[in-house]
Order: sequence, then structure tokens, then C-alpha cells
Amino acid sequence: MPRVAIRPETHRASTLARREALLDAAVEVVSERGVGGATHREIAARAGVPLSTTSYFFASIDELVLEALRCFAARGIARLDAVADAIADERLSPEAAVERFAAALLAVPARETLAQFEAYLEAGRRPEVRAEAARVISAFERLAEAALAAAGAPRPRELAPALVALADGFALHRLAGPRGRDEARALADGLRALCAAALPPAEAGGGGGAGRRAAGRAARRAPAAAG
Repeated sequence: MPRVAIRPETHRASTLARREALLDAAVEVVSERGVGGATHREIAARAGVPLSTTSYFFASIDELVLEALRCFAARGIARLDAVADAIADERLSPEAAVERFAAALLAVPARETLAQFEAYLEAGRRPEVRAEAARVISAFERLAEAALAAAGAPRPRELAPALVALADGFALHRLAGPRGRDEARALADGLRALCAAALPPAEAGGGGGAGRRAAGRAARRAPAAAG
């Protein structure tokens, strides 16, 4: 019976490293040139691997780009998942939860934000990308719902899509014209206003400062809601 050669673990690690390098390079190229500007040659050169490496791992440029978008989306989801866990574990008040969530959103690398919106634009043109983009948005909405619920926000399931849309809107505006030091404050204020708007009229109150008073009352109720 012929002997079967078993490749060492170092070979497997090297193979996985080349694949990861291609995926990272694809995100960079998409963020700079758009999905339509991504080519095997450009991605391989950016990854520092031979051109043939792309076809070794992926049957087409579309498959490579879609897998790259899935991977960077998974990293973003993992980051926000950690934030949602921290909000629940530390029993943060809604005020503190908003600050933590805003900081996490603003920490997303610019290239990943660019690649995200390139994927959204491409989803409007191609059904196969649209399905993947919808899955990513749904995942972000589930995480937003978990974070809102952990912070004691009212109607977290209803608020989650609006929160994700608000965050995406701020991210898009940051690409067009950064606000500098005001970015974190503007985003946090928007998130607070969104949560306050979901409170019943009797709790939200009227007149100036209603959102701040509602957030304060919600913060005092947070320990009971999280328990």
C-alpha cells in the first residue's frame, strides 16, 4: 500500500497565512478602487504573493471579493459583539452604554468603512452581493438589539434598525467630511436622542432637555432592568 505524505503543520499555517493576506489585500483594494476595480493582479501584488495564488484559493475574482467582504464584516461584528457583552456584563447605564457604543463605532478603520459602503453600493447592482449585504446588516441589527436591551433601552428590537442606520449615516458622513473631536459627541447625542424618542410621551416629557431627562431616568432604572 503506498504511503501518503502528510504535510507538516507549518505548511498548513503558511497556506492559511497566504489566504488571509489575499483577503486583507482585497479589502484594501476594494476600499481604494471599488469592487469593480478589484483584479487578481492588483490583489496579489498588494498581498505580496504570486498571481497564481489567487486562483489556487478562489475560482473567480467575485468569489475572492465576496469572501473578503464576509471576513471584514465578521471582524466588525466580533468587535461590536464584545461591546454588547461588556455592556451586559458591566451593567452599564444607558448613558455609559451610548458612550461605549459610539467609541466602538468610531474606532472602525477607515478602509473597512469604505469597503462596507462599496459593498452596499454593489448590492444595488448585483443580487449575489445584495444577499450577503443583507446578512451583514441583519447581524449588525441583532447586535444593536442586544446592546440596547442590555442597557435597558425601551423596545430594543424596534430601535435596532434605526440605530444601525444612524451609525451608518455617521460613518458615511465621516468619510465625506470628518468632524474632528466633535464626532464622538455628535454620534453619542444622536444615539441618546434615538433612545429617548422611543420612550412613551409620559416618560419622554416635553420642552427643552426632554431627551437628557429621559436618559437620566433610564440610567437610574438600569440596574433593575439588567438584573
